[in-house]
Amino acid sequence: MTFDASILDDTAPRSARLVALSLIEDMAHERERLSADRGSETLHDFRVALRRLRSWFRALEPSLEGSLPRACLRRLRRMARESNAGRDAEVFLGWLTTTEGQLAVKDRRAVQWLIERFQRQEREAESELEGRLKRDFQRTRDRLEERLSTYRVEADVHGGVREALFGTVVARLIVDLAENLRRRLKRIRAVDDIDEAHQARIAGKRLRYLLEPIAQHVVAGPALLAQLRNLQDVLGDLHDAHVWLSVLRNVVADIALEEGQRMASSLTETHQKKKRPARSSRPPRAGLVALGRLAHDRALTAYERFRTEWGDASAKAFNRDILELAERLKARAPSLVEIERKFLLTGLPESMPGANTLVIEQGYLPGDRLVERLRSVQVGQRRTYYRTVKVGSGLVRTELEDETTDVIFRRMWPLTKG
Repeated sequence: MTFDASILDDTAPRSARLVALSLIEDMAHERERLSADRGSETLHDFRVALRRLRSWFRALEPSLEGSLPRACLRRLRRMARESNAGRDAEVFLGWLTTTEGQLAVKDRRAVQWLIERFQRQEREAESELEGRLKRDFQRTRDRLEERLSTYRVEADVHGGVREALFGTVVARLIVDLAENLRRRLKRIRAVDDIDEAHQARIAGKRLRYLLEPIAQHVVAGPALLAQLRNLQDVLGDLHDAHVWLSVLRNVVADIALEEGQRMASSLTETHQKKKRPARSSRPPRAGLVALGRLAHDRALTAYERFRTEWGDASAKAFNRDILELAERLKARAPSLVEIERKFLLTGLPESMPGANTLVIEQGYLPGDRLVERLRSVQVGQRRTYYRTVKVGSGLVRTELEDETTDVIFRRMWPLTKG
């Protein structure tokens, strides 16, 4: 996903839609890969592409007004929920495969016991996701691309068209999201601040996804983007450790509930001697406790890394730098490059066979927010007058032209002399 620097100087409604269409294309590519190979990597890439698109819609919603059908947003939300359903099992299984060497021999049975338990959950989640995508993906993509490909522009008869530049809108959003991230980071004060760390991680992702399309065109943009990726890695490690602990707690709670139900059932059973379950089929309690200690140690390590790399001083420095980037965006001078080229000639060629001669007088009314052009076109004895309003900036401009009378033209023409 790469864009020319001129995207910053175009209007927010147009640039926001260009980015959105590119994100949809990226998501469709990841969907094709997922259809061909349901590996953990392809699922992760699809999940990230979907998250980028939803984050963009959330941030730029005012600029995308009229192009985001509610039904499409609901279907995207359901797809995200289904794609995340198996994430905890996937991450937990990935961690389990690395733990056997850290466990005593007597505790290693817990690893295989858990793998068998969670592989079933992972397969069920993958099946549900595929069913959801088959139902919703293509129709959602088609509808969004249709709606995002065009939009309405309203021009006031007196004030003309007033649309904020994309760079200005993004700058304001960066300030808002950076403040949210600053507050979230300050709330992480202990390794057990699970919700606080999770919310800070989400805030960092949203700021990162906003910055990605324009980072290469702003001083310090790539460096700040790299810092946000680092924050995601650091908080991601902490989040994963919290997930593992949560999963283990739930497993232990389930075991306790199952054993309690068996004991309650035994109270009403006959005194006939019951065969005890084989030792190999019983839950490996000691191994589960040992895994819990490993997960807690991992959380402590991740938290210490967070404090080292994103402590108060580092967080303040990042916040200062990201706000400076926003200020540079606000102060950015638009490129104002037009498609057409005009040349001032010293004379006409002696012979122009087959050509009709047009005598054109053209001038512009002074103004900053609104550019209006007056034009007189004479063909033979017939003269026509036009008023034209220019909309937009950057490489693509839109002209709204209307014919006017000679009276209005002659009254306004002196104003073009500046």
